[in-house]
Amino acid sequence: MNNFEKLIAEFENELTFKFRCDMPDGLPAIIINKTIYINSKIPYDEAITYLSEEIGHYKTLANGIDITDQSILFNRKMELKGREWGYKKLVPREKLLEYINNRETVYTYDIADEFNLPVNYVNEVVMHYQRKGIF
Repeated sequence: MNNFEKLIAEFENELTFKFRCDMPDGLPAIIINKTIYINSKIPYDEAITYLSEEIGHYKTLANGIDITDQSILFNRKMELKGREWGYKKLVPREKLLEYINNRETVYTYDIADEFNLPVNYVNEVVMHYQRKGIF
């Protein structure tokens, strides 16, 4: 079972997951009530990042709150909160620090390979942890 499947299995009793090939352009995933819709056209390494973010919205938002209008400050804050939950889920601080501390030199692409995630996503995670003062 890969990490994507493990993440779905972890939440399969709480959420429904639907893979759609007819998602609107620019919408890789969305949660509506307790159903996460995932664009089936996006590659695995990207899909898991969107999946974790949508689960993050489920875990951090009250059910039924619509944050799709990103012109509203509250919605942007909640969007970020869900994304940060996903960062922590896919790249836990302790595992990241352990990985970094066990090597002399670490590049972002090394971390991306270790966690099987896109390099740009790992850059976002590292910046998140730096902003929080974790390293």
